[in-house]
Amino acid sequence: MRKTVTGAEPPAAPVVVRVGDSRFGTFTVSGTWDPRVVTVTGPWRVTVTLSAASFLPKGMSKRLAWVVPPPRITPTSRDAVQLSVDGQPAVLDCGRRGMRRATFDVRVEVAGRRYLLHHEGRWRARLDRDGVTVSRLSTSDGNKFVNAVHEPGADPVDATVGYAVGFVLGVGAPGFMRNLFSELF
Repeated sequence: MRKTVTGAEPPAAPVVVRVGDSRFGTFTVSGTWDPRVVTVTGPWRVTVTLSAASFLPKGMSKRLAWVVPPPRITPTSRDAVQLSVDGQPAVLDCGRRGMRRATFDVRVEVAGRRYLLHHEGRWRARLDRDGVTVSRLSTSDGNKFVNAVHEPGADPVDATVGYAVGFVLGVGAPGFMRNLFSELF
């Protein structure tokens, strides 16, 4: 799915991913290139939108190698990504993205619930709702596909939030040593 394009406009067609969840049905994740706007729809019957303004001038974006396709958004700061549910703003803190794995944790407030996407390994994360684990998310292909295993108390709202932040901001994060080595070498 990675394709390098230099000197060209970003593709106009959105990237669409459909995920069949054995418990909750089908989720559709659709993302555009620039600016990044990702929508997630599913059994909850609302549209969850995550977006990030383009951080490059128009002339520079044509020279950029497009190596991170939608629906991924790589945040540049804690408030770089905006979240809305059916057009209404919601609280999203996508973490500091520092050296430690815990700094990649994502905090979301949706429908009166507080969620925490806690990264437990390079490709694993846990979604907690109000302090109780509702889903375990994993990926085996660098976040192109996200797998979710839901706890008995999970509902469609939990699943939608999990897929939205999992696909867009990523599941799992590198640990301190891996981040340190990537900074040094």
